[in-house]
Amino acid sequence: MAKNEPKTKIFNLADSLSWKLILLFLITLLLLPPLPVLSNLKTQSREITTNKQNIGPDLKKINLSPYPKRILSSPLPHISAKSFYIQDLSTKVAMISKNKNSKLPMASLTKLMTAWTAIKIYPLKKTIRIKVDGQNVDGQKIDLRKGEEYSLESLIAGMIIHSANDAAINIAAAYPSGISGFVNQMNRQAKLLHMDRTHFTNPVGFDNKNHYTTSHDLSLLVDKVLENPLITAFAQAPMMRIVSINTNRVITLTTTNDLLGTEPGILGLKTGWTPLAGECLISLIKSRTNNWYVTIVLGSSHRFKDTLQLRNWVNANFDWQKINEQNN
Repeated sequence: MAKNEPKTKIFNLADSLSWKLILLFLITLLLLPPLPVLSNLKTQSREITTNKQNIGPDLKKINLSPYPKRILSSPLPHISAKSFYIQDLSTKVAMISKNKNSKLPMASLTKLMTAWTAIKIYPLKKTIRIKVDGQNVDGQKIDLRKGEEYSLESLIAGMIIHSANDAAINIAAAYPSGISGFVNQMNRQAKLLHMDRTHFTNPVGFDNKNHYTTSHDLSLLVDKVLENPLITAFAQAPMMRIVSINTNRVITLTTTNDLLGTEPGILGLKTGWTPLAGECLISLIKSRTNNWYVTIVLGSSHRFKDTLQLRNWVNANFDWQKINEQNN
């Protein structure tokens, strides 16, 4: 469950470019949104279409050789989160953490596992008929209507972009053995990913004493999720429209991530909030040397502020160097 929180690149110009081209580039940079809007993505006969591979960084091309190296020892600012974990995206080197193995509720960060499980057990072009009306689902939702049909891709978009609880419930309800069977599959996937301190009781993130994870376990899930271009594209989209296959009803999704599109070098991955879990956030962040790392924040009072403070601290205290440079 998430609060309803609706939301440049460094480009070295060659000296040979004319000032007119430079001016045109700057004007374009100011006018364009930070990430392309995924409007009208057609995943089936009546769904919307875009080249998802063009969205955000090409994670497969990230240089694997530079390692993060601590260059300063300035004190960490006050972070309200009960737990956080920061890891270099390419090398998987842990950079700094707090209570990384503490079992805590995860709120709608759950939906990353719901999306991952759905992609593993369903055909991607699967059509899902809505069984649970959005009016009967608590919290953040997109008001899905019983009897409507959507592609699996559209409902995953609803979960990741808008953190829609009714999308998560209906993805799980489509499983042959129902929601409980789907949740069993979520726990099976967690075991396969060696998330040994994680357990799910529902596909949404509703508070339950047996629904928990750790910031370190979530890093294992993030590693897998980033291999999927569909989920990563949705996580970086400020907005998108999905269309019901059988009724043509259009639903506009808006991101729940206030940092997406407002802070240079910060991309999705997922927001979350419940009364028990507090504020939760997973972010992909680009360093000042253009290396990417992930921040995972659990049990925060100010998740966006915490993430920005962690970003600023990492960028000031770490440098990315190649192995042979570190040995010199």
